[in-house]
Amino acid sequence: MNLNTVLGLLLLVVLLAPLAAAALIAIGGRGRPGLTRRLAVYASALHLVLTIGMIALYSGFVTPDAQSEQNLSLNFQPKAVPGDPGATNGAETFTYSTSWKLVSLTPGETGPAVHFYVGLDGLNVLLVALTSLMFFFAVLVSWDTVRERAAAYYGWLFVLQTAVTGAFVSFDVLLFYVFFELTLIPAFFLIGQWGTGSARRDAARKFVLYTLFGSLFTLVGIIGVVLTNPIPLHPTSNQPFYYEPTHQAMAHARDQDGPYVPGRAGPITFSIPVLMKNVSMWDSMSHYSVLQAEGRLAKATPNLRADRERELADVREKQRERSTTQFWLFLALMAGFAVKIPIVPFHTWLPATYSEAPLAVTMIFSAVLAKLGTFGILRIVIPLVPEACVQYGLPWFGTLGAIGIVYAAFCAFAQRDLRLLAAYSSVSHLGFLVIGLFAMTPEGLSGALLHMVNHGLTAGAVFALLSFLARRYRTLDANQYGGLWAKYPVFTFLMIVIVLANVGLPGLNNFVSEMLMLGGLFDPRNVKIAGWGLALVAAFGVMLSSWYLFTMLKRVFFGPLIEPPTVGEADARPKDVTGREFVPLAALAALCLTLGLFPQPLLDVVSTDVRRVSELVNRARYRLDPSIAAAEAENKPPVQPIRIALPAPKR
Repeated sequence: MNLNTVLGLLLLVVLLAPLAAAALIAIGGRGRPGLTRRLAVYASALHLVLTIGMIALYSGFVTPDAQSEQNLSLNFQPKAVPGDPGATNGAETFTYSTSWKLVSLTPGETGPAVHFYVGLDGLNVLLVALTSLMFFFAVLVSWDTVRERAAAYYGWLFVLQTAVTGAFVSFDVLLFYVFFELTLIPAFFLIGQWGTGSARRDAARKFVLYTLFGSLFTLVGIIGVVLTNPIPLHPTSNQPFYYEPTHQAMAHARDQDGPYVPGRAGPITFSIPVLMKNVSMWDSMSHYSVLQAEGRLAKATPNLRADRERELADVREKQRERSTTQFWLFLALMAGFAVKIPIVPFHTWLPATYSEAPLAVTMIFSAVLAKLGTFGILRIVIPLVPEACVQYGLPWFGTLGAIGIVYAAFCAFAQRDLRLLAAYSSVSHLGFLVIGLFAMTPEGLSGALLHMVNHGLTAGAVFALLSFLARRYRTLDANQYGGLWAKYPVFTFLMIVIVLANVGLPGLNNFVSEMLMLGGLFDPRNVKIAGWGLALVAAFGVMLSSWYLFTMLKRVFFGPLIEPPTVGEADARPKDVTGREFVPLAALAALCLTLGLFPQPLLDVVSTDVRRVSELVNRARYRLDPSIAAAEAENKPPVQPIRIALPAPKR
């Protein structure tokens, strides 16, 4: 059994173990809250250990310099794929696909089907680790706060973990959507049944309706991408046919005779890596055909000119139709992800949900569930509608992200409720993340992916720290606190560290990812669109985060000691952080410091797949701006086209 097969089995365990834990707790923990809590902690700790082991094994596959830019594959190549036909008999000739079929849409073995296609690559491996870590901390935070129906609570929490992990590791676009939507069911019950406010059921209903409404548009976009980008077939056979011209070929297309026939539309596919190749090929050939038709018209003799003009009008009309289709698919795909992040103005479900949900669930929402939206942009939107992303991503959604940075920062400053302050702070940081994603440069994409992890750690740490106050005083009203440094020096020190990480202090984790995202905006192709303005707003947002967070620190932790009225046994509780509380909080603070000082190992893990996405976007830029293609053709070595060896056509 080779290492890839072992990794595939381990990935299945990591994906399905939370479901097993939910069943175990439901059977063995019902009516025994103490046993339920211990089982939940043991299960989440074991899951974290398994995940760390899986990441350590996966790191053996990561060789950032193994592929040069000249022969980099322009589609995802996930490792640890269960059911990979090439990973058998000890061989390691991986196909980066799976034979595990879930649903066949037509009779027979060769028709389109939805597969159980999961795996690991540079885009999801860090987020899988983040998910396991934050759910472990959520279980710890819930130790004292969940006393009623604890078995059901932890069961739903583990079901939510399975759904989130499944969405991150899916490489079948419909499987991704199924897991993406499954997160709504446990989230609905966790908010509605164990929320802390009187309006918790209304908040749960609002969250589900908003998210479901946006997700239905995303489903329409997914179906549209699948139907408009079938597998191309050889003109004279039924074999898959991929030949995408390089940007150098694009620059000289007008000199070629033609027209070039790229092939016939074949069966549809739900595989994200295959869809990436299909989209890039059909887009390339659409633009190549226009350039070639323009060249044929320029060289046409007078008696052929009318035919060449009709030919050019035909191919231009087809190109316009494809561009229009991709524009609407882009908007449809973004609808669900924009609500899930959320991007302003699609955030109106957030205040009620964050204020009514249990604190541990709010931590999961901010640290992990919000990343499903940003990850969807990186995994689905940019690879499957790249030209629309180049044209509209930064000007439209980058602008919304910039508005969100400033708007959410002022909302955070105005909050009395510390939980809502942390929630709006999260929205502000996520706006920064959206800008970095749509910069679509290696620096911007690497920074955005790293910021998903960094923001998850800092946001999760903030809510974990707030749980300290909630357990002792049953309130998070900032106006009822003051001078807590005198009574809780260890807690205050940990809060200061996390606040400094949030504002991007050099040496802590957010600084690295924020600087990378800002660097992505200063790419010349982005500067001429909106990069300077968006970079200025993003930098202003860093200053605003310092303003409202330092104001919160001054109000709550310094000055005369002010405490809210205690409730129940609050006075009998320890005066500062207990050992059980200190370990997870200190671990999060230590991770923020470690990733701030040593980010390179994480950047190495993501570099190859980030370059894949970036080069795919570059191809789209070359197609949309022939002058870029001409300049690159003169100054850059050729980038190899996507090719698949074809058998000789049958006569």
